[in-house]
Amino acid sequence: MEIQPLAFESLGVRSQATFIETKDVRILVDPAVSLAPRRYGLPPHQKEVDRLTELAKVITEKAKEADVIIVTHYHYDHHDPGFIIPKEIYKNKKVFIKDPKENINLSQKRVRAPKFLNSIHGLPESIESAEGKEIQIGSTKIIFSQAVPHGADERLGYVVQVAVKDGDQAALITSDIEGAPRNMHLEFTLKVKPNVIIIDGPLSYLLGYALKQEDLDNSIKNLERVVKEGAETMIVDHHVLRDLNYKTVLSNVYEIARSVNAKVITAAEFLNTDPLILEARRRELFKEENKPARIPRNLAQLLTSGGQ
Repeated sequence: MEIQPLAFESLGVRSQATFIETKDVRILVDPAVSLAPRRYGLPPHQKEVDRLTELAKVITEKAKEADVIIVTHYHYDHHDPGFIIPKEIYKNKKVFIKDPKENINLSQKRVRAPKFLNSIHGLPESIESAEGKEIQIGSTKIIFSQAVPHGADERLGYVVQVAVKDGDQAALITSDIEGAPRNMHLEFTLKVKPNVIIIDGPLSYLLGYALKQEDLDNSIKNLERVVKEGAETMIVDHHVLRDLNYKTVLSNVYEIARSVNAKVITAAEFLNTDPLILEARRRELFKEENKPARIPRNLAQLLTSGGQ
């Protein structure tokens, strides 16, 4: 099994886009990228937009190889109705999506999910709700969890977790569970027992606002538990990498991992590169060069046509 993170916060954008390939099937999970519209009161920096453009192209090109595309929920850093990533990536693909009607908040149910489904209408070979399903392709199994809350606050909606099993190898993508503040977030992980888990980490940069100390503490305890339960590699990224102090936040998890000879790393480090932190460094970027930027309106069209 080959696992390739395509776009994550440690690679410079908001995303959890991942490509998994076995001898039987090639799977693309959450093909989308986005940027924080405001951070520290500042708009995106030109370096962030340049990186987003670069990674959007990577996702678009990689999508051509995919047999299966999975959308775990309808936040714009996980799905795209054609704003940045061309909707044509879904053509002739088997598509599995978070159920657009059940266990979903109102904004996703009434606006985002229908808009996405309308945008890709007629393109996929097939499209199915994912919750609770198990798909067998050759010796590879794709297993979906039931819907679980997007972190501790159900108002943010629900997500579907994805596991890929091939022989004695198993990889699991938790989607946005915000570091697993509830025990129910871990039920699927404990069932699958993955060798590699990709988990998003807590919203520590919003502690006291969108995150309670109790939920942060629970997340850290549950991340420690995943390592103790046998995960050989834990890729912790996405939300927690929006915090410049993420290593301090995760210090206990690193310590537990060392004690059991496991790895806790970012997506960038999994790819043997240094983390490229941009959003959390936005103040610094603007001090170095005052270059506010906007995402090109025709980016999806340029990527469809092969333009730069």
